[in-house]
Formats: sequence, C-alpha cells, structure tokens
Amino acid sequence: GGDHEFRLWSTGQTGYPLVDANMRELRSTGWMSNRGRQNVASFLVLDLHVDWRRGADWFESYLLDYDVASNWTNWVFAAGLNGRVNRFNVVKQSK
Repeated sequence: GGDHEFRLWSTGQTGYPLVDANMRELRSTGWMSNRGRQNVASFLVLDLHVDWRRGADWFESYLLDYDVASNWTNWVFAAGLNGRVNRFNVVKQSK
C-alpha cells in the first residue's frame, strides 16, 4: 500500500463502515475506542499493506489522549513485530 491507501484510511473512505466510522470519529473529535484503534491499525497494516509507522504518526497527530509509549507499542503489535500477527476481521467486528 501507498499514499492512495493511506489517504482512504485516514479520511475514512475505505468502504469498510467500521474502519471509516472510527477514522471519521478520530478526525472530528480526537477520540477513538481502544477496540477501534486495534481494528483500524490491523486494517491499515495487514489489509492495506501500509507501513505501520504512518499510522502511528497519524494517531500521534490526532489523538487527544495520545501517549508515546502506548501508541507506538500498540502499533508495533498491530504490525506483528512482536512475533504474533493478530489480524482483526473488520467485517465480523462490525456485527
């Protein structure tokens, strides 16, 4: 994935309602639930194949409750860099 995929994700225009709603909420309010963060991170990295650091940086810019250690650690886990890939199925998660 590249700039196009990242733009769709960051603007909430992926076509996946759960991802889009969470990303729009983040842009408009600065907030997102923990489960939402896990879902959108997994989607960006494992489905859109965008470098996880772009997502971590994006969250750093938008989250009002941003915490350096939590954010970057969560993104490392989303990218599977801890040795365990945990792909979230955003279609099933939305039910």
